[in-house]
Amino acid sequence: MIALLLIALTFSTALARVPRKNPTPLDKGMVAYHNGEFLQAIEWLDQALEANPDNGIALAYKGASLRELQRLDEASSALGHAATLIDEVNTTTRAWVHSERFFTLLELGDTIQAMREIDLAINDDGRQATYWRNRGAIRSEQGDLEGAIADYDKALELKPDNAQVRAMRDETAQYLKNYNQAVAQAGTVTVTERELTEQDQMVPPQFPGGMDALREYIYKKTGWTTAKAPVSVMVDVTIDTTGRVTRAVVSKGVDKKLDKKAVDICSKLPNFAPASLNGEPIEATITIPVRFPKK
Repeated sequence: MIALLLIALTFSTALARVPRKNPTPLDKGMVAYHNGEFLQAIEWLDQALEANPDNGIALAYKGASLRELQRLDEASSALGHAATLIDEVNTTTRAWVHSERFFTLLELGDTIQAMREIDLAINDDGRQATYWRNRGAIRSEQGDLEGAIADYDKALELKPDNAQVRAMRDETAQYLKNYNQAVAQAGTVTVTERELTEQDQMVPPQFPGGMDALREYIYKKTGWTTAKAPVSVMVDVTIDTTGRVTRAVVSKGVDKKLDKKAVDICSKLPNFAPASLNGEPIEATITIPVRFPKK
């Protein structure tokens, strides 16, 4: 089993935490974003962009707010443009923008471009363990197990006490060991990293109708729409070799009531097409955001 569990890095600034005496629309938009008031944030940020269309920070926060509201195409466009407006002096901020676009593109199903974005985030700010961890998770899902282990090792070098990354690294290493043993027992030479990357084909679990259908299914159960600001429960869902959900556990919760409802929804999901490695079904774990209307 290979677990895919991603964590977004929350970018905050002194302006977002300590309001100025006379806050600007940008200040107000940033504060609203960090308070989860995404529609209000966009209103303030639009005012900032009207005054200065080349304000990369305002456009970045607008893109991040659009992502939270699941207006993904708009978010991708805004974040992509924002990254071009932020100069070399602010590479930490630009790295966060690339990371936000990474998540947006993943939700849109564009894994190839998403990987380019997380590569850019690491290039701009390689000190963030979260970026290495997230790239490792995607590499693991794609079957580049040794590449994933290398990324997890870098994340642990930066944050040695991160038990979750260590568990993900150990799980991936064990999976690679088991795979190599199976290949060796079959009379074939154990694959190298390059051979594994080029020869193996890993496909993640597929919901009937794709990601859009999965989102629509969950929205109908929660009552959330893209016009409302959401609260999100992140649920780790394990899907067995037949495509059946066998386990649903909250990885990032909100409160007991919503956490339980999110688990109930995910536990009763229709069968997926199971994940596969080289055409053979395998068990896999994916993380599903379950969004509820913010009260």
